[in-house]
Amino acid sequence: MNDFNWDELYRFAEHLNNDYSFSYQEAVQRTIVSRAYYAAFCMAREVLKHKYKISIPQNAASHEYVRIEYEKRGLNNISDSLANLRKYRNCCDYDNSVKDLHRIVNESLILSENIIRNL
Repeated sequence: MNDFNWDELYRFAEHLNNDYSFSYQEAVQRTIVSRAYYAAFCMAREVLKHKYKISIPQNAASHEYVRIEYEKRGLNNISDSLANLRKYRNCCDYDNSVKDLHRIVNESLILSENIIRNL
């Protein structure tokens, strides 16, 4: 069995962003933000595991752990982008109302793409 290519999750989010056929656009936009975050987070996690040989916790603490590991390596652009993406993802996954959702979608896709490109 092959490992999942997390970049596909980012491409899926991009595809959703370009598909205007949905009548439930807010749900799609919230999903885009969530998928963009997980694409970047999981790719960043895998780089730490395989390139840097770091053992990552397999629980909710892994999100902050991965971000801090990039910060320790002086890769603040990745660390800061992960923090911003997670903030957006949490807002879209948990809040009843999201202000400026369209802007958050666009920023999330840009942040995710930049993380993936810089890994």
